[in-house]
Formats: sequence, C-alpha cells, structure tokens
Amino acid sequence: MDFATLLAFAVFVIVMTGTPGPGNLTFLAIGASAGYRTAFPVIMASQVGSIALNLSVAYGLGHVMAGGGTIVTIFKVMSMAYMTYLAWRIISLSIKPRGDVSLPSFWEGLLIHPLSPKTWAMSLVAFSTFFAGNTLSVPENALILMTGFMLGGLVFHSLWALAGVSILTLIGDGPVMRAITVAMAIAMLAATVWALVL
Repeated sequence: MDFATLLAFAVFVIVMTGTPGPGNLTFLAIGASAGYRTAFPVIMASQVGSIALNLSVAYGLGHVMAGGGTIVTIFKVMSMAYMTYLAWRIISLSIKPRGDVSLPSFWEGLLIHPLSPKTWAMSLVAFSTFFAGNTLSVPENALILMTGFMLGGLVFHSLWALAGVSILTLIGDGPVMRAITVAMAIAMLAATVWALVL
C-alpha cells in the first residue's frame, strides 16, 4: 500500500468515525446522561466489537453481506431491534431517577458496531476501495483496516462523549437535558433506519 492510498484511507476513517451515527450519538447521550467515566468502558467495548467486524470483513464476510439475501435480512432485523433497545436504555438514563436504572455495560457496548449498519457500510467501502487488489497479504490488510477504525473510533467516540458531558455541564440535569437526550436517542434510531434503507 503506497503512502497516498494510506493517507486517503486515514482521511476516510476520520470522516466516517467523526460524523454522526448510532455509535457517536450513543456516546454523546451516555456522556450527557451519566458522564465520561460511564461512557469509557462502553467505548472500549465498542472497539472490541469494531475489531471483530473489521476482521470479519477483511477475511471474507463482507462479500457475503454485500451479496444480500437472508443473512442481510436477519442482520437488518437484529440491527433495528438492538438499536431500539439501546435508544430505550439511553432514554431511561434521563427519565428515571438516578439509581433506578443500571448504567450501560461493557457487554451492551460490544454489539454497537457489529449491529450498526453504518459501521458495516464504512468497513465494506473502505476494504473494497483501499485494500482490494493490493499486494499486501490478508493479515496485513486486516491489521491496517482494524487499526485505522479502532484509532478513529477511540478518538471520536471519546470526543462525542465529552461533548455530551459539556452539554450536561452547560444546561444541567433537568427537563431540557431530558429532552435533548430523548432527541439524541431518536436521532440514533433515525440514523440506523437511514443506513438500513440505503
């Protein structure tokens, strides 16, 4: 892989991991509702899920997903069900009294990327655009793909969570914050639906 291709891949990762999607909106909402310390383990879990997804794409599962069929239909149903569950968990953090709802766990974060249509799309596009047909081995391509998205995810998920913390600090924990959290959960679902339809 030459430097120009690697640089183009890096720019792609920055744009894709930095823009709104189910993951970033989830971490914005968790940061706003429960703080960065609560968001951080979920961010780490999401990166473990991202590693698994990108390895799967690099080793051929991407071809299966790109082909459509029953497996893609099952994925879409599971994706929508999980993102709906996640949206409810986020809303619960803001509408229920502190202590009455458990905070998002490592295990919940683990599934964010494997069940996010945006993450699948960006991994498939990246692999087919920057890695298909190059002279590197499959493990080398997998390592670059996985590392790029993991670093981008760690940086931008953290920044979105910290933005949520800033919103909480600015407006406090009241009706306006609850309305914003509900709006973020709805936006996360809308982003999921949009990605599933495209």
